[in-house]
Amino acid sequence: MKSQFSFSIGVATAAIAVIPSLAQAHGYATYPKARQVICSEQGGHWGSQDGSTIANEACRAAFQESGTYPFVQINEFATLVSDYNNMDAVKAGVKDGLICSGGDAKKSGMSAPSMQWQRTPMKAGETFTLKYLATAPHNPSHWQIYLTNTNYNAAHSRLAWDDLELVQEFGNIEKVNIDGTNYYQMDVTLPAGRSGDATLVTRWQRDDPAGEGFYNCSDIKFDGDAPTPTWSSKGMYVKPGVVANAGDAVWFRIFSEQGNEVVFEKLPITGANADLNVWSYELAQQINTKYPTLAQIGVKNANDEIVYEPSDLHLNQVYVTNSNYNYALDVREGGILPPPPISVEGLSAEYQLDTNNTVDISAVVRSEGDYSISMQLLNQSNQEVGKAEGQLSSGQAPTLSLTIPVTADGTFQLKITATDTKGTVQTVEERTVTVKPASSGGDYDYEYPSSIGSYDAGTKVLAKDGNIYECKPFPASGWCRIYAPSANHYEPGVGSHWSDAWIKR
Repeated sequence: MKSQFSFSIGVATAAIAVIPSLAQAHGYATYPKARQVICSEQGGHWGSQDGSTIANEACRAAFQESGTYPFVQINEFATLVSDYNNMDAVKAGVKDGLICSGGDAKKSGMSAPSMQWQRTPMKAGETFTLKYLATAPHNPSHWQIYLTNTNYNAAHSRLAWDDLELVQEFGNIEKVNIDGTNYYQMDVTLPAGRSGDATLVTRWQRDDPAGEGFYNCSDIKFDGDAPTPTWSSKGMYVKPGVVANAGDAVWFRIFSEQGNEVVFEKLPITGANADLNVWSYELAQQINTKYPTLAQIGVKNANDEIVYEPSDLHLNQVYVTNSNYNYALDVREGGILPPPPISVEGLSAEYQLDTNNTVDISAVVRSEGDYSISMQLLNQSNQEVGKAEGQLSSGQAPTLSLTIPVTADGTFQLKITATDTKGTVQTVEERTVTVKPASSGGDYDYEYPSSIGSYDAGTKVLAKDGNIYECKPFPASGWCRIYAPSANHYEPGVGSHWSDAWIKR
């Protein structure tokens, strides 16, 4: 039978027992520093029960509301949202007033209003390198960077989603090693014309069935405007021989030295702009307007200004403010070239009903293209007994999680199809799956990874090494359900981070 766990933050010994394992995981923003990092580094939270030994007034208020918990779990400001591509689901999981707490009510003190939150000076319009310590790198994942609007005042209110404006997005970013420590780094351009105080919110979202997302608030203060940028040419804007026809799309991308896309703009080609001089001008104006401090297209004059020259297309060059950047301009036939591949992860040949006679059949579908995905489960009479659907969109997170709950044992046919924007349907995966009756008892619930979608806190499994492992309490229990044959970091006794999810029995 499954064991049941209870966890109370009020029991100090229980809290301390959990902290060491979680302290080895995940990460936090180090530039500009997140609130919880500043509070933890400045200390004082172990010296008194009323917070009187904490010099930082904002951190003291956080302590008085939440105790030491947010000070010791600085890299665990996270919430599990399985439907993480749906912002309504994200906002429901990370509620207004808890954004700076990673959606965790036990860390609510880090969202408390205060005029004393320590702020990092930054320039309006500057491009800076956001630095995020990765104590346990998680790939694939994606990023969103938000900034509070001009109406928000951290001294008077807790942060809400309506207070935020999306500044920049990044797809999967590979970690870099700096002096033996792993970091994620990305170049972020702040809006020009801003002044006063603001709060920068970093959302780091893992692309996996559990949907773990990390939320950090870094308080900043605009200290004037960024200096006039120094431009470096990266070569001709449109090289001779480039042709785009109606129905195509022109992709313009600028990459950082780490290979991250800092600019990604797509221009659809229609009958109205198919002429080379027309679409090249439209795209250049799009870049020049949207990225005035990061990239410009044109000819540099005597005043170091970049001005587009419409009379001679091939005089125009691509200028960037970081000489290590590179750019690419591609024509994608029909908007894509070729149809992006689709892969499926996380399925098993066998599943087993739990003690409630239910089991989830879950899959992660991955692609860079635009597809409508359908997962269908049929019984031996070819009748549909379950279905799950979702959408993959280029330019967004390239993964989609689908789950079909099953309440009866037997042999089933599972079929996953993808429909592109032209209505063409392709079968991505088709297989037979067996659902076994619920276990009658014993020392473990399942043979790993059978019925992995149903694993929860207290689930016991028989691992490949012959040992029995028990799934840890929430939030670690979400990792017990993660399985990808190519990168199974949480497989009990085997994966590189199995101890984050499991207890060996």
